[in-house]
Amino acid sequence: MCVLGNAGDSARIAIIMPSIKQILHDKNIFSRVALLGLSVLLLLLPAGCGGQKIAVKPAEPTTTILSQTTSTTESPSTTTTTSEATTTTTTTSLPVATAQDATESIAGQPPGTSLVATSTPELQATAQRTLRRGLSGDDVRILQEKLVSLGYSPGAIDGSYSAQTRHAVIAFQKVNGLARDGVAGPKTLAAIDSPATITARHTGDHIEVSKAHQVLLVVKGGVVERIINASTGKKGFTTPAVSSAVDWKAGKYYESKKYGGIMVWSSFFYGGIAVHGFGSVPSYAASHGCIRIPIPDSKYVYDNMPVRSMVYVY
Repeated sequence: MCVLGNAGDSARIAIIMPSIKQILHDKNIFSRVALLGLSVLLLLLPAGCGGQKIAVKPAEPTTTILSQTTSTTESPSTTTTTSEATTTTTTTSLPVATAQDATESIAGQPPGTSLVATSTPELQATAQRTLRRGLSGDDVRILQEKLVSLGYSPGAIDGSYSAQTRHAVIAFQKVNGLARDGVAGPKTLAAIDSPATITARHTGDHIEVSKAHQVLLVVKGGVVERIINASTGKKGFTTPAVSSAVDWKAGKYYESKKYGGIMVWSSFFYGGIAVHGFGSVPSYAASHGCIRIPIPDSKYVYDNMPVRSMVYVY
């Protein structure tokens, strides 16, 4: 506190007193206010307090409380803190609810906590079932369509997993190095979308038989038109690797005198080896030297094996 007690203060009081008297007698309100302010200023100068400086105590930090301390809106909020040296602004994004958000409340969590329902293609996709003979449905039809587009022969595209569809799946599995079981499981269905290809080794129109893959290829103009499940000669009756022209054709039915059994739509080459339809066409080499193919495919192959056309077995 400032105490007026030294010589400098007495002199200054002597200077101020006339002004105070003038204030009391001056009728002009503006003059009175001006003189009063000047008098107060002179009293507060450092010299009037014995040379001591006037200490100004910093104001205590104040907090403005709006809406009972907390203000929450549907847009980001901003909190500003100011000190002598720095000014810091912190922005906190608050959850914004939109019509597009699908949320579920989390029981027992603080207010405002939400679980946003998200989805991924993997979760949205319906799990593919394993397809096998006897089943039917749109997934079977889609499988048949894909097999046809790849050159296989699943039979009628009717959504029914028939014996011929099974043969087409086996042929596909052979070419793609999969288990030859005729069942379209996860691996086979995945391979359908990124399949291996098999190409013709020769030009023109002809028949090729791959003993390694156990499939027959109908080739048109050097391009594989059809891939068919086949079974060549088993151990002791191995089908020879040859390039031979078709010698003769037996028509729809032919009975084997040597081994018995009815051969369907048979075309003979290389002195007695035939490509023919047969009731049993396993996924491995099982014949007595001929090339067995499924009966539903035999007429198509027969029509594409005219006499003197070439057959390549490798």
